[in-house]
Amino acid sequence: MNNSFSSTIKNLRKQRGLTQEQIAEALGISCQAISKWETNLSFPDITLLPIIADYFGVSVDYLLGHDISKRNEEIDATCQYADKLLESNDAILAIPLLREMLIKHPGNEKLMYKLAWALSGTIKESPDNYEEAILLYQKILEISTDTEMRTRVTRDLIYRYYTKGEIDRALSYARSLPAFELCREYNLGRGNLLCGRELSNYLQANILLFGNAMLECLEYFENEKILSPEEKKPYTSDLAKEKMELLKKILS
Repeated sequence: MNNSFSSTIKNLRKQRGLTQEQIAEALGISCQAISKWETNLSFPDITLLPIIADYFGVSVDYLLGHDISKRNEEIDATCQYADKLLESNDAILAIPLLREMLIKHPGNEKLMYKLAWALSGTIKESPDNYEEAILLYQKILEISTDTEMRTRVTRDLIYRYYTKGEIDRALSYARSLPAFELCREYNLGRGNLLCGRELSNYLQANILLFGNAMLECLEYFENEKILSPEEKKPYTSDLAKEKMELLKKILS
């Protein structure tokens, strides 16, 4: 039985100056049931937990002794350590760490995403890891209601399927992403929502962001092998180089 629940329910009752009889009457159960909960001799029916939580003004997690803030701190600390390993090209070491934490906190999107990212970085060591990463990404899309997470996962799946040579699937995910004019940076920059130094800083960051994106596009035209001269029209390699040099001056 859940000893955390027994101590929590007892502490909540005392903090509020309530008797077992008062709680029993409010919940429509026997006083003996409350006594058994507090002495860890029995546990309430699961359907009662939301009612008890509502009565005391706490969450069901709190009733069961799950400290959400500590859980999140633990998850964040694990992800931060995993990031350091990934930055050091030690994805192999990050994987078991993330697996263990995901067993402890099943279904956590942040851990699932971080594990998928780590698995994706070990394609040379284990091709099976790449398939597992894709399954994790798809699982996140099934359960997540977080728009930013879903967009991030969709972006990753584009490159995962491209790496596998499954271009049609990569294209499918790419075309599901929002258009440029719907992105946050574009709309915050032009929507007159910011002002003063905040607006200035934001616009300068956008200039770098969009400028570097333009440089990446121009590199395709500068390259002699990706596009043929006919495909580049009205651009040429020389024209692309000129534009790149000008853009680099703007961004410097």
